[in-house]
Amino acid sequence: MSRLIRPPSSVLLLVGREDFTPPTSFGGAPCVATPDCLAVAVRDVEDGPTLAELTDDPGAAGLQDLMTLGDVWLESEGLLVLRDVYSREYGTVGVEAGTVRVRVLADDDSEPGHVVFLVGGPPQG
Repeated sequence: MSRLIRPPSSVLLLVGREDFTPPTSFGGAPCVATPDCLAVAVRDVEDGPTLAELTDDPGAAGLQDLMTLGDVWLESEGLLVLRDVYSREYGTVGVEAGTVRVRVLADDDSEPGHVVFLVGGPPQG
């Protein structure tokens, strides 16, 4: 899934449960997580749309040009949902129930205009 979006709060959430616990603060970081919710600060809507991608393909084109903002394990009930803070859904990916690795790649480390949520894969070594 890849689409241009304009999240009104400049925050994207990747959640693993219907009843998830969002982070309470970014604390200056561009990407933060709780056990079942990953939050990423993105470009302000006034500055243009954000290209958001949700994929499980580590060989997807262009990933090598992006920096890593985060690498976390999320608890999931079998589906990861990309949404904004107003619960508008932008994409989903099915996963095994349990914990799943998610790497966040982006074109900028403070207000990215291109964010990739790369789902799955082995732990970093």
